[in-house]
Amino acid sequence: MIARPTRIQLWDVTVPLVRHFWTAEGSMTKRRSIVVKVTRDQHDGWGEAAPYPGHTRDTADEAWELLMRESRRILGADEPVLIEGSCATAAMDQALTSLRAAYHGVPLYSEVGGDRVPVLASAAIGMSDDVGETLDAVAEAIDGGHRNVKLKIEPGYAQTVMAVRKGFPELGISVDANGSFRRTDLDELVALDELELTAIEQPLSPLDLPGNAALQSRIATPVCLDESVKRIGDIVTIAASGAGRAVSLKPGRLGPTLTMRGLELAARYHLDVKIGGLLETGIGRTHALSLATHPVVSLPSDLAASAHWFAHDLVRPPWQVVDGSMTPHEGVGLGTAIDQAELDSRSVRTLRIPH
Repeated sequence: MIARPTRIQLWDVTVPLVRHFWTAEGSMTKRRSIVVKVTRDQHDGWGEAAPYPGHTRDTADEAWELLMRESRRILGADEPVLIEGSCATAAMDQALTSLRAAYHGVPLYSEVGGDRVPVLASAAIGMSDDVGETLDAVAEAIDGGHRNVKLKIEPGYAQTVMAVRKGFPELGISVDANGSFRRTDLDELVALDELELTAIEQPLSPLDLPGNAALQSRIATPVCLDESVKRIGDIVTIAASGAGRAVSLKPGRLGPTLTMRGLELAARYHLDVKIGGLLETGIGRTHALSLATHPVVSLPSDLAASAHWFAHDLVRPPWQVVDGSMTPHEGVGLGTAIDQAELDSRSVRTLRIPH
C-alpha cells in the first residue's frame, strides 16, 4: 500500500559539474534537476527528475509542470501515474517508494528487493580530442576509488579505447556510443572485442535492432542496450531479436516500480543487467544504488563518487567509492541526509503544496 503524502515540495536546482562532460549526444557543464519531497506523519520520501536529451521524454520545464499536476492529483487522492520514459513520473515514483520505505521502517534497498551489499561502480569518462586528457581522467577516477570506467565514444575513438586499455591493463572498461555508430562502422567496434571490455553500450541507433544484432553475432563482448529500452516491453523484443546480451535499466527514466519489473523480465530472458544513470545528484544516485543491489544486476552500474561530478552534492555525506564499490547506507527510507542548505542555495524556484 502507498503511504499517501499530505505535503509535496519541489525544487528546481542547477548544480555545476566539476568537469565538462562530452558525449556523442552533446556536452554538459551543469546539471539541472527537479527534486521532489513527499511527506506524511513526519516521514519523508525523496526523488529526482533528471532530464537528459535522448533518454527522457521531458525537459526540466516540462518535468516541473508535470510534477505540479501530479502533486495536486496525488494530494487529491488520485493514484500516481507512471509514464514510461518520463523523468517526472519516475521522480515521483522514487519519492513515493522511499516514503513507503520510511513508513515501513526499512532501508530503501530493502523496499526494492535488494540487500546491503557492495555494488561495483563505474565512473563515466567523457570524450576528448586529446588522448592524454582521457588517460588523465581515467587515472583521476582510479584515484577516487573506482575500478571500473565507462568511456564515452563515437566513430573514430577506437584508438583512444586501446590507449586506455594499454595504460590500465587491469581496469574494468566498458564503452558507450549512445547510438552513434552505423552498420558501416561495425569493423571498428569488432576491433574492440580483443580488449576484454565489460560491455559495448548502445553501439548503433536504438531503432536498429538488426544492426545491433549483427554486431553481437560477431563479438564475444556483450552488447548492452540502453536507449533501446524506452518501455519495459522492449526487453522482450531485445531478447527475441538477439540485439544484445544485456540491458541498462535507468531508474531516472523508468522509476523504481518499472525498473523492478524490468529486472524480472531481464532475468526471465537471461539478459545481463546494469543500472544506468542520468548524471543525477546524490538523490537520484541513492535510488540507483539501492536498485543496483538487486541480485539480478550483474554488470557494473553507472555509479560514481559524488566528487567525480560535483564539488558539493545534495546529500551528506557525499557518496564515495571504496575499492571499486559503493554500499548503501543502513538508514530507513532514503537512508541518507539531504544537505538542505545546498539544495536551497542551488534552487531557482520552489513550490510547496499545500502552501
